[in-house]
Amino acid sequence: MTSLPTAHIDRDRLAAARAWAEARYHACDVCAERCGVDRHAGDLGLCGLPAGARVYKEYLHLGEEARLVPSHTIYLSGCNFRCAFCSDDAQVRRPLAHGVEVPPAALARRIAQRRAEGARNVNFVGGLPDVNVLYILKVLERCPADTAVVWNTNLWTTPEAIERLTGVVWTWLVDLKFGNDRCALKLAGIRDYVATLTDLLPRAAAAGEVLVRHLLMPGHLDCCTRPALDWLATHLPEVPVNVMTGYHPYRMERGRGPMSRGLPPEERARALASLGPERFADLLIDGTEYRLLGSRSAS
Repeated sequence: MTSLPTAHIDRDRLAAARAWAEARYHACDVCAERCGVDRHAGDLGLCGLPAGARVYKEYLHLGEEARLVPSHTIYLSGCNFRCAFCSDDAQVRRPLAHGVEVPPAALARRIAQRRAEGARNVNFVGGLPDVNVLYILKVLERCPADTAVVWNTNLWTTPEAIERLTGVVWTWLVDLKFGNDRCALKLAGIRDYVATLTDLLPRAAAAGEVLVRHLLMPGHLDCCTRPALDWLATHLPEVPVNVMTGYHPYRMERGRGPMSRGLPPEERARALASLGPERFADLLIDGTEYRLLGSRSAS
């Protein structure tokens, strides 16, 4: 297990990031979609959000990676993906119909409360933090400098956004969802996925601590899991990787393909057997260190 450093928010970088986000929202390009709409004027791009944000859930999360919990997880509506198997599809597709507007000072007070209750970090998710960056920065301006910020993201962002958040974000908790462009387009409506993620992941790794998640999807061992993990093992072998096996179909359960059901036990076994754990310095299965699961042959 890699030990995480003491968290620290660089106040100067935070102020500069806030000013950057304020300016970019006038022709929004803070994420990879670069919609170009004036969010300050109430115009809506793909994420469906104006300049404000809506919080639809927050709690002290004990189900994240073992090294991160207890984690104060804050769910913000809006996203730039349209994943067919999304667990929070309504909050993604109709963000303004879900949650409530919480003043930044009020959310900062809740972050302090959760910290007093034992939270080790504040974990921004959704939805997606990247499309809510201005609101998050306004909240963090009101938090202590030793606040540990977890950016729980699909990383569909930009190099400039990563650079601006360097010194503000403590851990980049990245979902590497797909191993090829065809599946990304079919399942999430995203083009040029592989080139974008393989460019941005090393940038995030250079900007702070990174923990990569990969969800095993039924029928996608060869097209997604193997190429995604092969790339990580080759290019970022020191980065912690969490392979998750708890796929649920959500909206896709109405379909007939392999993704309309949970991950079959035999497919889970084949996927884990193919991992080659010796290729990774820090491998987790469902948030727990690989070596704690028993013998490798039993996995």
